[in-house]
This record gives sequence, C-alpha cells and structure tokens, in this order.
Amino acid sequence: MLKNRAVKRDLIQLAIVLVVIVLVNLVSTRWFFRIDLTAEKRYTLAPVTRSFLRNLDHDVMVKVFLAGDLNVGFQRLARATKETMDEFRLVSRGAFMYEFIDPAANSQALDELREYGLRPIPVFEAAADGRQIQSNVYPYAILHIDGYEIAINLLENMPGRSGAENLNISMESLEYKVTDAMRRLLIDEVPAIAFLEGHGELDELDVWDITDALSHYYQVDRGVLTDDPFVLDNYQALIIAKPQEQFSQKDKFIIDQYIMRGGKVLWLLDAVNVTLDSLRRTTQTVGLASDFNLSDQLFRYGVRINHELLQDIQAAMIPINVARQGEQPQMVPVPWLFNPLLNISMEHPVTRNLNVVRGEFVSSVDTVGNLEGIRRDVLLRTGRFTRRNPVPVFITLALVNEQPLREDFTSSFIPVAVSMEGQFPSAFTNRPVPPGVNIRPEKILHQSKQTRMIVVADGDIIRNDVRLRHGASPQPLPLGFDEVSNQTFGNKQFVLNAVNYLTDDEGWMLLRNRNYELRLLDREKLSSQITYWKVLNVSLPLFFLLLLGLTLPLWRKYRYGRQRTK
Repeated sequence: MLKNRAVKRDLIQLAIVLVVIVLVNLVSTRWFFRIDLTAEKRYTLAPVTRSFLRNLDHDVMVKVFLAGDLNVGFQRLARATKETMDEFRLVSRGAFMYEFIDPAANSQALDELREYGLRPIPVFEAAADGRQIQSNVYPYAILHIDGYEIAINLLENMPGRSGAENLNISMESLEYKVTDAMRRLLIDEVPAIAFLEGHGELDELDVWDITDALSHYYQVDRGVLTDDPFVLDNYQALIIAKPQEQFSQKDKFIIDQYIMRGGKVLWLLDAVNVTLDSLRRTTQTVGLASDFNLSDQLFRYGVRINHELLQDIQAAMIPINVARQGEQPQMVPVPWLFNPLLNISMEHPVTRNLNVVRGEFVSSVDTVGNLEGIRRDVLLRTGRFTRRNPVPVFITLALVNEQPLREDFTSSFIPVAVSMEGQFPSAFTNRPVPPGVNIRPEKILHQSKQTRMIVVADGDIIRNDVRLRHGASPQPLPLGFDEVSNQTFGNKQFVLNAVNYLTDDEGWMLLRNRNYELRLLDREKLSSQITYWKVLNVSLPLFFLLLLGLTLPLWRKYRYGRQRTK
C-alpha cells in the first residue's frame, strides 16, 4: 500500500512538472522577456530606441555580412550584432528583420558590397608555426526600407587603440549606428541648416566635404542675413565658419533673437588673424587679434575666446622645403607646434570615441559668469605640454628648427571648444533695437528657450584642403585628411556630431555615450601564475563532479531507505 502511494505521488509530481513545462513554453512563444544583469545594461535598448521601434510602420530588412570564418574578436562583434538585431526584432514586433550572409561563400553578396564601395578589412593572425595568415573580413551591413538602401560600417578603427578596444567601441556604437541609418531612410521632412555668409566666412570649396556629409541628414543652405528678424527661423542650426569681417549690430540682433527663440549655433571663430598659407608665402608674419564685434555677445552667453595662440608639443606635421636656394625642392615633414592635435572628451556624445582633432592656429576658450541653468562642457582641449602666446605673436617657419623645451610649455589641457546648453540671456537686454530691424517690441525676447550652442576657438577645424584651388578643376580633399602623415583626423566626425547634437531634441545622440567596460585578463598574473590557473581550471570542475558523484548516492540511500523503514 505504501509503495503504491509513493508511486502515485511521484506520477502526480511528474505530471505537474510536465504541465508547467508546457505552459512555460506556450507563454514564452507569445511573451519574451529577459533580465539584463550586466552593470552597463548592454542588453537593454534605450527608451528612445524602444519607442521608435514600437512605432515602426515600415518593414526593415538588414543584411549583415559579418559572417564566415572569423577570428575570436570579430566573432564577439558578430555575436553582439546579432543580439542587438534580436532586440530590435522583438521590440518592433517583427517589423525589423535581419539575416547574416557569408560573402566568401556568396558571389552575389560580394558584388553588392562592391557596388557600395565596401572593401574588405584585412586581418593578420599568427599561425601555430609562426606564419602570418591573412583573411578578409566584411564588417558591414546594408539596411533596406521600401526600396531604399543604406550601408553601415559596423567596425570602429581608431588609430592608437588596440584591436580589443576598437572592437569594444564598435559594440558600443551598434545601437546608434543602426537607428541612425533607419531614421535617415524613414525621415519624412528633411530639416534645414544654414552656413552664414556676408562676413568673409569660408566659401563652398572650403567646406565642401562637410557640406556633403551634412547633406545626408539636412538640407544645407548658404546665405546672407536680411532685414527680416525672423529669416533664420526655418533653420534648425546655424553654422558660422571662420568669419573675417565685423558683424553689424543688426546681424548680431538677428542671431541673438534666433537663439532666444530656440535656435542653435555652431560658432567656429579665429581669435588671431594668421593662416598657414600666408605664412608659406612670406615665411614670417605677426598674428594680431581679430575683432568680429562678437566678444560682448559671446560673453553674455557665458563664454570668452582669448586673443592668444596655443602651441602644443602634441602637434601635426607640415612639409618644409629643406633644399638650398637654387636646388631641387626637397619637402620634409616636421612638427608644427601651432597645429595642435586636440584631445577629445570621452564623456560627451559629440566627442566620445573620436580620433584626435587637428587644429590650426587655435586659441583658448574660457567659461565666464555664473549663469544658472546653463550646462557647459569642454569638448576639445590641448595636450599635456602647451604654451600660451598672447597677441601680438611673431611667427616664422624657422621655428621648426628649434627644439621645444618642456619647461617652456607650462600649461596643460587648455579648453579649445565648449558646448553650452540651457536658457541664455539676451545680449540686447536693456539695449535699443538696431536700426534697420523691423520688429514689434512684444516680439523681442530677453530669455531664450531651452537651446544649445557650441563655441570652437578655431575656424579651420571645419575647413578642408583644396588642391588646384585656382585651377579649372579644384579638388577638395576629405575634411581632416593629412597628406603629410596620410591619416585622417577626427575633424569631420566632430563637426557632424556637433551639428547632430545641436539639432537633437529627442536624445538620439545620448546613444553614443554607451559604455561597455572592457574586462581583459591581467597579463602580468597570466604570465607569472599560469600553472596555478591551469590547474585550478582543470581540477575544480573535476572536484565538483567527484563531490556530486559521492553525495548523490548517499542522499538517495538515506531518503529512500527511510521510506522503506516506515
């Protein structure tokens, strides 16, 4: 009798377990959830992304070419990409779809990649016999929506970073890159931005490359201010790129009221009047203070550009002719301390994970006043060894022959670019409306709406070099590309991120602040304690198996032996 009861009880328990398993499987097919226990919430999409995906009314298809025979690092990136895509698919309720394709096994995929100009990334690995083995990786994805396509580069390859760091940065950027591509294809109305003209600003050739990059997001216009105080209201951002002439009170008032109504401005200003092109023609010059009549206005907003030039030991190279007079020119690259390589802030979405930015005759920026409700963040700064040169500054190319002394470079990490966000006071409070502006008094604002602006004390950061400028076919070079070192600095991405940040009212740029901590093995411990860790990793699992093998029979004998006794 007791035996029958025990068997019956066991059968009931088995039936309950089977029913629970079936119910859990049925529920899991309709309701997906998982708990993200990672410290940085790497498997949790941002609220703005989730809202965007839930409201998708178009089918999205993504072809990912990061497949095939990959090394361990790229396998991690492929796995992270798949996990991100899975989250997108689930949150979008199936509107977002994806597939992984191995280009090495699919000639049609290779043709598609060639059409987009996507070249393979060579990866070199050491074989067991010491030989170097090269393989090609295609870290790309192509996103399709309603017959339109856009290519995405999944790999961030920042100079000076290790392979593990670059792959980690690539994983941090996945959510932003995919949502950015989707938004570009799904946008109904293209927002407009404008380059200001009329004060000697950089011309179209000088900003050709960044204009092309911005045109993927915005309608990019250029124009002069008129007498209409509301002429800028249709533009989400205004770019003032290296003016050479003074601003009239009328123009300052129009820009001020544009800011008061929530307009965003990217200021790129040279505080000292000197250029490398003019220096090459004369070999020496004197840098004098530039006066654009904007100092009082910027001061009112909480920032001041100082009339000085900064020299930095961390600097870009320029070509110098070292041949004697009458001989064939011989160009040699030498460091030019007036072209500092500016460090970026890793805490701000504009500059996070950017390469260093190349400056040219840069000045410093100070934040002034104690304006409540305005947040100010340094975006770019000089390096560890910097020297301040107040105007007037005597500059000669002969300086390249002098060995810089560290004791002369006593300043460090001087701000060159600042981001400001908040409600700004008007620069025309308690001041009359300038002549020529037709505006009713009740339309004049003395406190801005919530808005943003970025001030950069270097107008050349946005300027691309131009070959054959005065020829029949001028050739603009990519922004940030340095012909001397044959590398590309972060200028282009900095300006693009700056404009996207200024116009971002929904918080998309905050996705660039994702931070995945890179947890690497301690190489010192690995080399000195390798035997210990090998023994531990081999013996510990065996110990637990042995313990389980010994205790489980004893427990069964104890439990079922008591039941027979009863």
